[in-house]
Amino acid sequence: MQTIFLECGSVRLVPFSPADVDLIQNLHSDPYGNRCTDYSTNCTVMDAAELVRSSLQNQNDLGFAKWKAVSDDGLFLGWAGFTPVSETSEISVNYCLPNDVLDRDPGLPKRLFKALADWFFENTYFSHLVAVVRTDNRDMREVVRNAGFYHRESKVIEGMQADVFQMLSPSMQSYLMSA
Repeated sequence: MQTIFLECGSVRLVPFSPADVDLIQNLHSDPYGNRCTDYSTNCTVMDAAELVRSSLQNQNDLGFAKWKAVSDDGLFLGWAGFTPVSETSEISVNYCLPNDVLDRDPGLPKRLFKALADWFFENTYFSHLVAVVRTDNRDMREVVRNAGFYHRESKVIEGMQADVFQMLSPSMQSYLMSA
C-alpha cells in the first residue's frame, strides 16, 4: 500500500520513486510542462533524477516534499508539493500539471493549491508559506492569489525572475490581528 499524503478529490499525492524519472522528464520536456521550472525545454534525465532524489530527501528530512500526483487508478498527472528555497530559507508550494490534465479539470490547480496550503499549516509549525512564481506565469499567479497569498517581492530565484507570494499561518494571522 502506498502512502497518500494528500487527497484532493480524485487526485492523490504520493511519494516519488526512482522509477518516476522518465515521467518527470516527459512532463518537463514540453514548454507548458516547464512553465514552473527553469529547465527551458531541455529537461535531461539528470535533471529529472535530481527532482526525484531531492523530493525523496526532503520527505525524509522535513516530512514534506514535492509529491507525485496520481489519479484514482494510479495514472501519473504531474507533481505538487513543497520545496525549500535556498535563497530565502523558506518553504515554497508549487505544482506542475500538463495541459491535458488541466483541460479535463480546469479547477484542479485552485483546489490543489488550497489543499496544499491547508495541509502545510495543519502539519507543520512554520509561520508562513511562500509561492515562487515565474513573472510570466499568469495562470499560476491567479491560482496563488485565489488561495489567499499576497505579493511580497520580486526577485531572481534559482536563476529565474520570479514574484514571491506569501501566506501567513492561521496562528500568525490571529497573532497579528490581536496585536
